[in-house]
Amino acid sequence: MINQNLILVTDKNEKIESAQISNRNLEGNNANSTRIISNAIKKCVKDFDIYTDIELFVENIYKHKNDIIFPMKYGRNTPNSKSIIPGICEGANLKYIGADDYAHIICNDKYTSKLFAREFGIKTAACVLIRDFNNTENIKMRLKELSLPLVIKPNFGGGSTGISQNNVCFDYQEALKLCLALYYYHKMPILVEEYISGQEVEMILVGNSREIIFSEEVQLIMGNKESYDKEIWGFETKKIDDSSIDFKMSNFISQNDIHKIHNLFKAFDKIEFMRVDGRFHNGEFYLIELSPDCYLGDDCAFYYAFQNKGYSLSEMFEYLIKNGLNHYQY
Repeated sequence: MINQNLILVTDKNEKIESAQISNRNLEGNNANSTRIISNAIKKCVKDFDIYTDIELFVENIYKHKNDIIFPMKYGRNTPNSKSIIPGICEGANLKYIGADDYAHIICNDKYTSKLFAREFGIKTAACVLIRDFNNTENIKMRLKELSLPLVIKPNFGGGSTGISQNNVCFDYQEALKLCLALYYYHKMPILVEEYISGQEVEMILVGNSREIIFSEEVQLIMGNKESYDKEIWGFETKKIDDSSIDFKMSNFISQNDIHKIHNLFKAFDKIEFMRVDGRFHNGEFYLIELSPDCYLGDDCAFYYAFQNKGYSLSEMFEYLIKNGLNHYQY
């Protein structure tokens, strides 16, 4: 039990029944997820309050000088969408759980996060970032630097925003059309990367810049398939109907690559927990993305790893909150 008040700052979303690649607000907790998460947190803290409006939170921030803030606000996919609440907390000198604004900005930028990972010897798919959409011939040249098939994504945001299961392209003309469409809808750089086949695995990490205190690998299973040669996890199964998604504990990633991932985690001053997604291809781990803002409901890979160790959802949140408060002891 934590003898402090906790303030959850999150989204106010309804259940998503349908989506297109044009949607920019697919990420974030829906009403049911917020209820489940809130009830779990209430069991492990002295008192609890919730905000779904940033302006209202800022207006009342003086009330929370002695409280713990837990940012879970995602919003539309923009470069700084994940960093706003941590930045506010830093500026107001409030204690908060999770990554700081710097870590969120690095990880929310898919291209930059891959460059960051390579510094630690972590493999990533070959990729290009398309910024200039005025010259289609130049885009075609950039695309042909890569081998088919290609995966195409908006560079900022998570929750499969702008990423359908159909965002795998098997010819360059198809890839060009999708790049142009995603730029039209999202008005941001578009990431194009070579498709990596294999098993999809996720490292679940908790700790700080000094040590890792929880590290487990979970394998993603889609439609009873455990190895993929053309599939990606799009909004169809991530946000609309996840009934075909399952998880199991796994140990594909080598100890050498785990050591590299741990070093990456500890390179951030304040991050505390993170999900590291990748594909296991030809005996090696390839990074897909870094998620210090990962979903923490009762139906995700993150909780699956904790549940496998005997934790309830409430006990998991108590673990995360206590770990986060350790940051303020040094």
